[in-house]
Amino acid sequence: MIVLAALAVVVPHAGAVGAAEPAEAVADAGADPAASRPIYRFWGAGYGNAHFYTLDHAEAQNLHRTDGWWAYEGTDFRVWPLGANGCASGTDPVHRFWSPGFTSHFYTMDAAEADRVRHDDNWAYEGVRFCALSAPAHGAVEVHRFWSSEYNKHFYTANASEAQNLRSNDPDWSYEGVAMYAPASGADSPPVTGDPAARLGCQSPEMSAAVASHDAGKIMRLFGGAGVLRDAIANGRASCVPLRDPALPWVMVNKRYSVSPAGYVPPSLTVPSGSLVGGGLRGDAIGSYEQMQHDVSASGAGRIALTSGYRSYLTQEQIHRSQVSRLGLEQGERLAARPGHSEHQLGLAADVVACGASGCGSMYAFAGTAQERWVRENSWRYGWIVRYESGRTGTTGYNPEPWHLRYIGTDLARVYHDGGYRTLEDFFGLPAAPEYL
Repeated sequence: MIVLAALAVVVPHAGAVGAAEPAEAVADAGADPAASRPIYRFWGAGYGNAHFYTLDHAEAQNLHRTDGWWAYEGTDFRVWPLGANGCASGTDPVHRFWSPGFTSHFYTMDAAEADRVRHDDNWAYEGVRFCALSAPAHGAVEVHRFWSSEYNKHFYTANASEAQNLRSNDPDWSYEGVAMYAPASGADSPPVTGDPAARLGCQSPEMSAAVASHDAGKIMRLFGGAGVLRDAIANGRASCVPLRDPALPWVMVNKRYSVSPAGYVPPSLTVPSGSLVGGGLRGDAIGSYEQMQHDVSASGAGRIALTSGYRSYLTQEQIHRSQVSRLGLEQGERLAARPGHSEHQLGLAADVVACGASGCGSMYAFAGTAQERWVRENSWRYGWIVRYESGRTGTTGYNPEPWHLRYIGTDLARVYHDGGYRTLEDFFGLPAAPEYL
């Protein structure tokens, strides 16, 4: 699955690697194959189908034994270690880069390409990590380079059949040519030993079933808790976690991301006691809302009542049309979402009002009331957050709505509160959504 954030970063690919000449037609490069060693290869599902390559045995051993975000796949193509005086005679440096935006590494022998990437703020240069042949040589094999716009990743392999399979059968990968050349034989790399670290997050063998069954609790447990899940999503280590699945409490709906499917209707809706409208809340949110409603009153702050819960696509269409007609497009859309972009369609949003002895006020009179202060300070304890806070219009695209509460679940809401977050966009490390795309 694809991480939601659309990354505006420069990608070094497409035409950067030249086509290979036949190895038999080129003289031996002069490097000693016996000094070469096979590189260790790791796969990270949570990093969006990323691969990592290292010749450093300690680094490989540490990843295997302690880092559950990576799975060891074995050794791949051969390279030469970087010596104290640089690369061995007949070999050239392989430059390594890291991009937190793409959550992947990039390797190149092309000095001009390396220089371009080094000047790109989206990539961090990690230096020369090993050496390889930059031209064909007798007995050398080609190391093939692929790029995927689906995953925003590069992939390297010396396995001819694996490369051919990608080229012939996998439309997600585009062949870019030969990245380097490697000897077919040489010394062995020390083995990676010991039991692997427990597979976390997307690496867990149970994750596919948890995602397929929309089991939010199990997904969080497989990541090691709500805080780890939040960090993984924000840092690009949770590409298997859908942020647009309306069945999950953390589903993202804003001006960038619509409800999907457009006609989504929650499987069950319950109207809370004391509600002023017929639109209810989803089964996973109703209990906590009613407890919160009870506790507001028990605290002495006064009563609250639901004035708007679930809204269908068609109902939202009518509300949007009315507000735009009344206020104009710009101001109307700062108050009412376009149909298909409203959290109310999820059954996870609650607009509340303050009530007293003389009845209930309007949403617009909620700010500054004792009930509003109590909700602002305590709603997170019940799994709800104030979705559109003051001073955050540039991120959310909406005017402040202290009455608009959004359910994300008690565990995530605690992380949200304790982290001092003010928008879901910032919480999940997603782009601001002030305008519709």
